[in-house]
Amino acid sequence: MKEVFHKNFHILESVESGKGNRKRMFILDTWKPPQDIWLIGCAIGLLCIKSDNFEIYLAVSKNPELEPIKYLVGLKKDWLFYQQRDVYAYSTGINDLMSYQFLPEGHGFLIKKDEPIYIKVGAVNLTINTAEYDAFCNLYYTLA
Repeated sequence: MKEVFHKNFHILESVESGKGNRKRMFILDTWKPPQDIWLIGCAIGLLCIKSDNFEIYLAVSKNPELEPIKYLVGLKKDWLFYQQRDVYAYSTGINDLMSYQFLPEGHGFLIKKDEPIYIKVGAVNLTINTAEYDAFCNLYYTLA
């Protein structure tokens, strides 16, 4: 049995309300593994207070592009792992807040030594107040 390792990424962020400022999309971090790995899974958490109209996104990707910005499409393409949370009501349980995604046993995404993996985060705030959120992920991998 192979040993499973993990790498964490996390940010506390806010998005202002109002025209032009209500969308935010960026690369949270870039990770280059020090040796070849098999990326086998990911845990993603997207947390915020209950809101009328707020969306949070996190994608793990080998593509650094953020364009096009409209509908945050740049974040939603070419992903390895992805999670979106549309916050229109109170959470109904842990599955609203956390997503555990694992590939079937014996499978993984081969990431070569020093090949970049991008952790991309996006948020849309259509409320009248500044909204704060917490986005994090934990990548799970084995050595190749």
